[in-house]
Amino acid sequence: MKTKLLLSALFGVAAWSLSSLATAGWVSGPCSGTGTAPCIEVTDNNDDVWHFNGDGSHADVWHGHPLGGDFTFSNSDVDLGCSIASLNCTLELAGQVKKCQDSNGDWRIGVRVTDGSASDGLFCGTVDLYNFPWYSKDPTIASHCPFEDDCDSFIPYDANASTYTGNFGAISVDALGANLVDQEHLHSVVFTPGAVANGDATFDFTGKTFYDCAENGGCSIDGVLQLNNAKELQIY
Repeated sequence: MKTKLLLSALFGVAAWSLSSLATAGWVSGPCSGTGTAPCIEVTDNNDDVWHFNGDGSHADVWHGHPLGGDFTFSNSDVDLGCSIASLNCTLELAGQVKKCQDSNGDWRIGVRVTDGSASDGLFCGTVDLYNFPWYSKDPTIASHCPFEDDCDSFIPYDANASTYTGNFGAISVDALGANLVDQEHLHSVVFTPGAVANGDATFDFTGKTFYDCAENGGCSIDGVLQLNNAKELQIY
């Protein structure tokens, strides 16, 4: 049976004040267009632009929303299919993004999901998401497990890429008093940077299955989450 979840994904752990922006590592203004390192740029809902830049600074630091709190992604119709339950919920997930250099000196992009909860539906109060943080991982690495804060495991940066694809784990989900997903992961989740007005700044979970480390499949998710608390999220 399919479990239908309305997924809102919240990205960041701490609720930072404006005075803590230096710690968060964001710089006011757009990316300069120079430098060989990734430049990650956000246009907030006030049309102010922030970045951590392409000259290599602000590396290896997790970033939430530049104005404090979390990046929020959402969708009103995402399916989660499992064998024992059929739930219609709002799900919220929290996490951060960073850039770093791996052991070869190559740049990579990391995403971690740090919290989550389900609500707004019959039995959704029984849903418990845990085993945080969940990390992105380069899908070309043969061993999908473990998922950890290791730059060598993150998604390779490509200055010409229009999308970034990664696995995510390790994820655990309980509902109705039963364990549905136990330290499992998703394959090939696609992030598309860009402007919300153009339908971009999305995480695509279309047709994704949860796998354990032995690659046995179980529950599934189907849906696309879009940024909703900023106008753009770009990677240059």
